[in-house]
Amino acid sequence: MPAMLAIFLKDLRLLLGDRSALVLTVIAPLLMITVITQARYQSAHPPLPLVPVVDLDGGPAASQFVEILSRHAEVVQMDQAAAEHVVRDQHRAPALLVFPAGLSKRYLQGRPSEISLLTDPAQAGALNTVRALLLVMDHEAAEIADPLYEAPFVYREQNLTGTRPSPKALEQNVPGFTVMFVLLAAVFGTASAMHDELGSGALTRLLVAPVAFSGLVIGKLAVRFLVGAAQAMALLYWGRLLFGISLGSSVAALIGLSAALAFAAAALGLLVAAVASTREQTLPLSLATTLSLSALAGLWWPISLVPEWLQRLGQCFFPTWAMYGMTDLILRDRGLAAAAPPIAVMLVQGALCLGVSVWLLRRRQTAG
Repeated sequence: MPAMLAIFLKDLRLLLGDRSALVLTVIAPLLMITVITQARYQSAHPPLPLVPVVDLDGGPAASQFVEILSRHAEVVQMDQAAAEHVVRDQHRAPALLVFPAGLSKRYLQGRPSEISLLTDPAQAGALNTVRALLLVMDHEAAEIADPLYEAPFVYREQNLTGTRPSPKALEQNVPGFTVMFVLLAAVFGTASAMHDELGSGALTRLLVAPVAFSGLVIGKLAVRFLVGAAQAMALLYWGRLLFGISLGSSVAALIGLSAALAFAAAALGLLVAAVASTREQTLPLSLATTLSLSALAGLWWPISLVPEWLQRLGQCFFPTWAMYGMTDLILRDRGLAAAAPPIAVMLVQGALCLGVSVWLLRRRQTAG
């Protein structure tokens, strides 16, 4: 019993002596709770969805339908080329509507018109919202003309961003969880391994080797990079084998995105190691970083559900770009050219994390 008490008191003194670790243990969960709650739960009055409308009719009925839809959505009238650019290239809206010429005449004659709905199925949640709004518009338009009139419109959907009319839900979930698990493993694995080296003195002994300090750090980082890239590819191909999800049409883009993600995540882990004073601090720092970035990047839910200011903030961090690249590849059937900007952002941010980490670690070794 006295021995047990002595061990308890010793460990308690060690724990209380690392005040930074205690503070991080409190601050890290607070940071995660704040970011995740802000990202997941919006205000009671979320912003109206953006719906571009191409009015080729220009008649009174079309104008009335636009007015009805404007009660439930942010309607912007534009030409078809501009509207397609907003949906297909900018991904600012999940769909656009094309009102055909002669719509007003057919409506007054009691004949339905075919409305083109050009969609980005990758934005599945927002697209379902637009579909629901169109049902509301149909109902209100029918009530204005004739309560017994059932179908003022017939909708013809066309995928603007790929070849499939509707991607599987799993094709949105598997890439998001893949990015999250690579982040968790690479960040915490790199940070804890580096502190193991620092604590054991192995890194200090390696400094006598005829290699620059940056070379030593990069050499150790390369192992985590290889593990992270292999993990990403394994998780994605497991999703393909088990759930039958698509992995896009470009193997080169898939490999490039996986490699860039692994490099940036390992470099971020090195930065966590450089910031953390002790190994105990690496866990709360790693969890706070990776889980907060997961919420900001839309890895758990569609990023369109996140408030706009958090969407803009998320674009400052590489996991968001990793998800952009995965979405373009898997859900929009795009190739290496579309994956190049996300890959470039991940490589640049990874290089920045690596440079800052080497500088901080070199200062620590010099001071020690």
